[in-house]
Formats: sequence, C-alpha cells, structure tokens
Amino acid sequence: MTERNDQETEDKGQSSRALAQALGKLAALALVVIAVILIERYCVPKPVPFGPDAKIEAIDGDTLRAGDGTEYRIFGIDAPELRQSCSEANGKSWLCGRAAKAKLTTLIKGGNVNCVSRATDRYGRTVAVCSAEGVPDLGEALVRDGYAIDLGGAAGNPYAGAEAEAQAAKRGIWRGTFQRPSDWRQANPRSE
Repeated sequence: MTERNDQETEDKGQSSRALAQALGKLAALALVVIAVILIERYCVPKPVPFGPDAKIEAIDGDTLRAGDGTEYRIFGIDAPELRQSCSEANGKSWLCGRAAKAKLTTLIKGGNVNCVSRATDRYGRTVAVCSAEGVPDLGEALVRDGYAIDLGGAAGNPYAGAEAEAQAAKRGIWRGTFQRPSDWRQANPRSE
C-alpha cells in the first residue's frame, strides 16, 4: 500500500512540475509578446508627415497622403474624380481625373511639401492649404492650370481669379466641356 501511495505522490509531483513548466513557458511567451508590442510602439521611428525626408503622395487631384497616413484635402478646390472623363473641344474624351492626379503628383515632386490645417471634412481628412518646393499654393496652381475648379461655398472663392484665367486661356478641363466634380460624384456614387 505504501508503494502505491508513493507512486501516486510521485505522479502528482511530476504532474505539478509539468503544469508549472507549461505555465512558466506561457508566461515567458506573454512577456515576449508584450516586449515586442512596446518596442514597436515606442522605439520604431514614425514617418514624418512633412519635410525633406517625408513621403507624400497624391491620392487624386485634390488629396494628398502624408508618410504617417494622414490624408489632406486641399482647401478651396474641387478636382475631377479619378474615374471622371472630360471632353475636348472636338468632342474627344480624355481622362481628366487621372490628369488632375498626375498634375498634383508633378507639383509635389520637388519635395518640401507642407500643409497648414484649416478644418476637417466629413471623411475625417484634414482640409489644408498646402505648398511644395517652388509652388506656394498647390490649390491655386491646380486651378490656374485648369485641373481643378474653385470650390466656392463655405470656402468662399479663394481661387476665382485663377479659375477665370484658366477658363479664358482654355487650360486643362476648360479646353472643352466637363461635368462639375460634385455633379459627377452625385451621378456616379461610390460603391462602398
């Protein structure tokens, strides 16, 4: 009988040791995971939103995305949507939305992009007046070159003069006919 009790005690001891080892391994794994999360959060450098080393990209003709993921809607303008087409004076269709994005991409290529916040739009984007190397106001440049229109409305008409100049010179979308971007969006709602 004592042999059996000794065996049971030994089995319970081994079982307890195995359980303690398993719990120890689980605790060690949890500590490693916590350490990795803390290192990732506090020790990995975040991309700078602006400046010489910043990665800035044009999402469309009137929106930028900074290196930290923040989106900036350029204040006071409305550019054709990416899928929007416009018509030349001869009736030939051209991809004015893609052209507006390409123009914005060209304007920011010089680097040194900076945006000054004015508001936040309904999509959570920062509405801002933005500049780039050699381009003091991206919004004005896009409107003056005919790749966006003056937004008007709550923004006032900050680029009405630039729009009149583009229209008179038949630049960009003014060289033919186009649907106002807001009207195009209403007729072609996003499928989300």
